[in-house]
Amino acid sequence: MKNASSLSSAVELSWCQEASSCPGYNTEVDCTLLATMAARLPRFPVLLFVFLAVHIAAAHGDPAPLPTTYDGSMCPESSSCGNVSIRYPFYLSSTTRNITDYNTSYSCGYTDLEIFCQDEGPTGTPVIFLGGDKYTILNIDYDSKTIILADSDVLLGGSCPAVRHGVSFNKMWLHNTSSNDNLTFYFNCYSTRGHDEVPPPDLVTYEIGCNLKSPYADGASFVFTPDDHDKAKEHALDQDGRCKEVVSVPVRSEVLMARNQSVLVTGGYAEVLWYGFELEWNRATTDQCDLCEQGGGKCAYSQKREFTGCLCSNAKVGHPDCRPRSSLLE
Repeated sequence: MKNASSLSSAVELSWCQEASSCPGYNTEVDCTLLATMAARLPRFPVLLFVFLAVHIAAAHGDPAPLPTTYDGSMCPESSSCGNVSIRYPFYLSSTTRNITDYNTSYSCGYTDLEIFCQDEGPTGTPVIFLGGDKYTILNIDYDSKTIILADSDVLLGGSCPAVRHGVSFNKMWLHNTSSNDNLTFYFNCYSTRGHDEVPPPDLVTYEIGCNLKSPYADGASFVFTPDDHDKAKEHALDQDGRCKEVVSVPVRSEVLMARNQSVLVTGGYAEVLWYGFELEWNRATTDQCDLCEQGGGKCAYSQKREFTGCLCSNAKVGHPDCRPRSSLLE
């Protein structure tokens, strides 16, 4: 019986030391704890120690571990929504999978590059959420690693849309490009309710002349390009509550340059917004993901932007990548 106990302890300790190379394992603390338990409880099944080790890692706040295999359908080479091709590191929201025993899911792709397809098939509309706001995807260029987006509310807002928010996003993967300029809107300025103040004559050139809908229909509203923004500062439109809302949004420089100010204020700004703005994405931002991609795999991430594993084309989870073990030794 003593020999069986020693063998059991050796098996658990050996397994633990081998697993200690994974994130979340503290060899000195976790393995010592498990080895002590193994020595005192020689008949404990090995699976119980596996269970304990996994939950110790979870208690440390580390990413939930993936199983050794995964549903290969979540990592297609390509899919589509409308006329937009969707490939890694983007992924469709319908392809995420739950991690057993953990209140989280993981994706085959970068967390923030999740695409929702509204109305499946050739008439589908691909959208992505940035800072809680919805944007329609107009194009993805995988060679230049750029994506063109347009505010979904603006696209549905008619020929004189109200711009209700700026663009905000986590910069772990996404970044602005030099292809963008800004349009800045000042809404409900010199309000007619209870005031007899009127815009000064030199601001009339920038006043939006189309019929804005509520809540921006009570006063004068203006739109400025970067070249003209000093005029807004000159009249302190962003101070003393002179305007109820100030919103600055990125637009594509080449589109903006093709329109003059007189066109913008008569509703031409809507066309500029319809062409969207450009963002670029980075490759892997962690050493683990970079190693995975260099070795032919695709990175799995949790909802918390944590790297959880390397997904290989054979529906197996690679450690640390998808190359055969023999090739790693060469």
